[in-house]
Amino acid sequence: MFSSLLVPIDGSEDSHAALKIACQLAAPVQGKIHVLNVRDPYPDLYQGEMLTVAAAIKAVSVELAEKEGEAIIAEALKEITSMPGYENEFDTLVKQGSPAEVIIEEAKRLEVDAIVMGSRGLSDLKGLLVGSVSHKVTHVAHCMVISIHQRRAG
Repeated sequence: MFSSLLVPIDGSEDSHAALKIACQLAAPVQGKIHVLNVRDPYPDLYQGEMLTVAAAIKAVSVELAEKEGEAIIAEALKEITSMPGYENEFDTLVKQGSPAEVIIEEAKRLEVDAIVMGSRGLSDLKGLLVGSVSHKVTHVAHCMVISIHQRRAG
């Protein structure tokens, strides 16, 4: 059992599965789970069409990123806290920056025993082209990294 775990959540099936597994791995009652959503402050602003200045500003809005991150975490926690036997304490964090770098920094700052994360997030294609966040975290983190990959039907 682990006393402190960091679980990055991006809304993907794999990140939700990672949170469920973290709940099983955390020490009952004393185990603390830090749920983290990292928002890239510079999302892809060009997706086949030109954006207006107003749309570009909205895309990098700190307040909007914070609300979206909180909503993703709330959805994941709603699913977990309704499970029978729910006993763990959750700490929620929404940060901005490069996802892999922020995850590694937060794991070190929080002195967690392990990071439990999905191996495939919402940007599979980008991950294949430039390297996935889970791959980067696995190779750089100072603590154990448990990577969860959901099997897809078909």
